[in-house]
Amino acid sequence: MKENRFLWLLLFAVLLTAWAGQEVLRLELSSYRVVQTTNEKGEKAEAFLPAVSAAPGEVLEWRLRAANLSKKVLHDVSLVIPIPKGTRYLPGSAAELHLDDEIKVRPEFSFDGGATFAYPPLFKKVIVEENGIKKEKRQEVKPEEYTHARWLLPALAPGQIVNVRLRTVVR
Repeated sequence: MKENRFLWLLLFAVLLTAWAGQEVLRLELSSYRVVQTTNEKGEKAEAFLPAVSAAPGEVLEWRLRAANLSKKVLHDVSLVIPIPKGTRYLPGSAAELHLDDEIKVRPEFSFDGGATFAYPPLFKKVIVEENGIKKEKRQEVKPEEYTHARWLLPALAPGQIVNVRLRTVVR
């Protein structure tokens, strides 16, 4: 009897491990150096090179690809791109994601390491001293202080793939 119970527990553990090990959402983050070029017609264009290294002032584009590998709709999917230290967010570069004609997802931003997110403009509380008296003031957060960008998708259908991106400038 104990042997059967042990076998059932072992089978349950194996099935649970197999189920937990299935990849449901695949996320791929990649970075590219954005290089300004001129085409054969003399028009300005952009080229994207792998960001193996970058110098101050160079623009990097961060791309996050999300794919629903499951057979179920995933709800409330959070896609987050961290803004690396040593770079600053390039304002306006995180585009709205168009899931279809009706659903558009605006990016939210964080300035506190991803603890909280909001739509711009963001505000923080600071302590200032005026005439020897310390006061708490609300101060707008500059885009170069952003630490993360996030897109909250209401749903991601089975097999659906979405891409979000933003740009940073190397400090």
